[in-house]
Amino acid sequence: MIDYIGGNPAANQNPLSSLFKTIAILRIGTGTLLMSRHGWQAAWGAYDFLWNEKPWSWVVAFHEVGLPKPELLAPAVAIVVAGVALSWCVGFLTRLFAVVFMPVAIGVIVKAGPEHLETGWLYLLIAFTLLLFGSGAISIDKLFRLGENWGKPKKKRW
Repeated sequence: MIDYIGGNPAANQNPLSSLFKTIAILRIGTGTLLMSRHGWQAAWGAYDFLWNEKPWSWVVAFHEVGLPKPELLAPAVAIVVAGVALSWCVGFLTRLFAVVFMPVAIGVIVKAGPEHLETGWLYLLIAFTLLLFGSGAISIDKLFRLGENWGKPKKKRW
């Protein structure tokens, strides 16, 4: 739907020129930003906490807001954030990872302070947009046609 803006959708289009006519630019930009600002640091923090037994600020923050089992929940959230960022960067199972990321964004909105409220809302709205429109023209999903036939009735072959 959003992949084809203007022109004939049946025409053979160059995938590189369609990059700016698709949701892929939002997906790639958000994935890169999420990975560089949150995912990479979270993954290293979780690694150091789990294997090197170093103290980690996320565990303390999760404990202070009253979340259960912060020593398990903080590394799980870090893995989800890094996985979602990587998935959005390459466009692999974008809709699934948008659904997986929504509870994290809602948790930030509900439990974090007012300084993180805007960030939580922005990531939630972007995840909802990616859930609705998919990964776009430049993605692994498009390359392997993942999710194109979901919701369409199957054709009978007799």
